[in-house]
Amino acid sequence: MSLPGIAGAQDNNGNPAFFGVSDGRDQSAPVTNDPSFYGDKERGWFWYEEPVPEDEPVDEAPPPPEPPPPPKEAKAEQPPAKPAGAKPLSAEWFRKNMEKYRDKAIDEPTPENVSAYMYLQRVVLDKSEKFAQVTQQVVMSDPVLDENSRRPTATFGAFAMDDKSTQGTDKAAKKLAETAGLWFFYASTCEFCIKEAGVLKGLMNAYGFKVLPIALDGLPLPGGEFPDFTNDRGQAKKLGVETTPALFLVKPGPDGGAIQLGQGLLSGEEIVKRTITLAHLNNWLNEDEYNDTLKVKPMQVDNQTIQHMDEEVINDPSALVNTIRENLRKQF
Repeated sequence: MSLPGIAGAQDNNGNPAFFGVSDGRDQSAPVTNDPSFYGDKERGWFWYEEPVPEDEPVDEAPPPPEPPPPPKEAKAEQPPAKPAGAKPLSAEWFRKNMEKYRDKAIDEPTPENVSAYMYLQRVVLDKSEKFAQVTQQVVMSDPVLDENSRRPTATFGAFAMDDKSTQGTDKAAKKLAETAGLWFFYASTCEFCIKEAGVLKGLMNAYGFKVLPIALDGLPLPGGEFPDFTNDRGQAKKLGVETTPALFLVKPGPDGGAIQLGQGLLSGEEIVKRTITLAHLNNWLNEDEYNDTLKVKPMQVDNQTIQHMDEEVINDPSALVNTIRENLRKQF
């Protein structure tokens, strides 16, 4: 069976045209050799589809989104650095841990726990003994640190120091008695004032102090002590007398004044001691005169040296020792 216009159709070379379409003229249709047809023939004949306009751009599909970057590997967190602890068996370590071992030995007194505590205690005692030995060596080799240079440790040396102090005290007290006197505030009804009057009589005989008795009530002392008294004319209020007996060291002149020695009953030794100490503070006795009254040679690091020490000196043992030692040596 042949179809009109197809059967018998030939190309220019006399060969039959494959699927050619003849319009009655001597020509043949080109052979369609579109590979898409064979690959997609289920869709039907291409000439039945609506042609795509050439002037309309074909929508291109948007490019696929870029894949997210791979997650960064989390770095392993470094554990925080442990604070440096005390060196085992150091003094700091023993302060922090010795009680723990003791308490454990008490709460659980096993041979192991008790032995651990006892041996640690032995280490502490050994360290203390070594420290004491070196301390003794340092002190014996350095006169600035040796307390024997301040006051002899031997009995006869201590007695000699005491004698020297007694002589210095007598000398200082007699010097003050030449330029200063004692004001004695009393009341005729005060029993302590009667006893204090006897003490003052002794100081007058021993050192030559002049005593001015001042009666707060205008009456003499019972027993006739200090008959030549004077009445209070406002001196007590001005000096702040609140109780009797009250004693003041008084020195006339431009460099003088009134120094309170105490209010209440005082012994003769205490009166002399206070008199010399307070007179020295007011520059009525010089440094040498005052030091001769002491039973221990004074040696102290002065405040100026302490205040001028900086961190560099403090952290350098040699510089620290030299700074303090030089300051103390000046007082020998």
